[in-house]
Amino acid sequence: MFLKNKNICFILALLITDCAAFLLSFALAFYFRFYLFVNLFKSKVIYSFPGLLELSLLLIPVWIIFINIFIGYKFFYISKFNLFIKVLKTAVTFTIFLFALIFFVKSDYSRMLIVFMCFNLSVITFVLRYSVKRLLSYLIYKLDIRNNLLVIGKNVRKYKKIFNNYYSNKIFYYPYTLNENNAKNLQYLIIKKEIKEIIIINLSIKEEHFLPLCDWAQENDINIKIIPNEVQTAGYNIVLDDTLGIPIILLISNPVRDFDYFIKRIIDIILSAFSLLCLFPVFLLLAVLIKAESKGPVFFKHKRIGYNEKEFYCYKFRSMFNDADKKLDTIKNNSLAQNQTFLKLKDDERVTKVGSFIRKYSLDELPQLFNVLKGEMSIVGPRPIVKWELDRIKKVYHTYNYKKMFKVLPGITGLWQVSGRSLLEDEKRLELEIFYVDNWSLNLDIKIMLKTFIVVAFHRGAY
Repeated sequence: MFLKNKNICFILALLITDCAAFLLSFALAFYFRFYLFVNLFKSKVIYSFPGLLELSLLLIPVWIIFINIFIGYKFFYISKFNLFIKVLKTAVTFTIFLFALIFFVKSDYSRMLIVFMCFNLSVITFVLRYSVKRLLSYLIYKLDIRNNLLVIGKNVRKYKKIFNNYYSNKIFYYPYTLNENNAKNLQYLIIKKEIKEIIIINLSIKEEHFLPLCDWAQENDINIKIIPNEVQTAGYNIVLDDTLGIPIILLISNPVRDFDYFIKRIIDIILSAFSLLCLFPVFLLLAVLIKAESKGPVFFKHKRIGYNEKEFYCYKFRSMFNDADKKLDTIKNNSLAQNQTFLKLKDDERVTKVGSFIRKYSLDELPQLFNVLKGEMSIVGPRPIVKWELDRIKKVYHTYNYKKMFKVLPGITGLWQVSGRSLLEDEKRLELEIFYVDNWSLNLDIKIMLKTFIVVAFHRGAY
């Protein structure tokens, strides 16, 4: 009963925090729009703070609904970066909803006020939520009112870092496999330590011995959670499927599918179209510089392996002399002789001076935005490879599930590019590409895009 009341306190604290963040964001947005930047944005309508405040109060329940959908009100550990990404996603989605609402009701509500609200909500909600969670965690620890949690299994050590991040829990470890011999003895330990939740790693106990333990736990208001066998679920995402009327564990080898793929594709189209419009002057300048230095076309297209191992032409700005292909076979053979799967040349004599510059800052890859618009590539994904590299992977790394790389669209940037690029060994690059597909999420894409700007600015591993 106490545990349930404590959870209600957590939820109430977060609800109050989100309401306070909304009101503070609105007040600051009103100040920015109609006082600090009043001369920048002319307004035909005179707004009063009390009138707009009354209207904004009606939107607080909507904001709470968006928070519940995108972030939630469970008291769980989350890193600062992931929390900020979730808050930012919530604020942007809420802002789009407000603009759509204004459009349909044909209101004269200030657009710039909403823009300022979006910025304020992103920052203030993040700061307040993070601060409140840290404060609550500190109070729980100091008052020693944490939940007692028991982790059972041989591999508990590898999970310790994860479990220790949950400040609301006091963790006990039982580093043995649960079986019929120790199931009864564990009940004594659970009662003695006042355990409220059990997490079992790699369950290997017969049903007739495990079910009585579940019944006993239910009678004593103790939750049991199971971490699936790693061998059975390696490389898969686990989803609970109830389409047959009973709960079934569904193993998904490719998380980018159905509605998630639709959202990812919409984002790709919007970002690529917007980027091409904004970067038109850059395209024009680079075209002039490339033409001025050497003969040949401005753009270079090269056959790459894409989705479902289908070939497509990948577009780039030409960074080499026009006869560079004549020397490719020699360079490729040298790479194979050095047991290199991916072509990596630090000092390539075929590269022009302009080409060296645009490669340094990855400007040569900007034309791939056209590939994104065409649906051949994505903004984020595994790097598209050439056929001889794929043949090499099949021969040398056949034990890896490399086919996963081709279950999603290849990307302009990706996990490999923001983790060291050409400085990484071939095996590590392959592991990162497979890891991306196995663990894909919109949050991961946003992280990679943000890190891309940093990597490009310092051009680490670019040649």
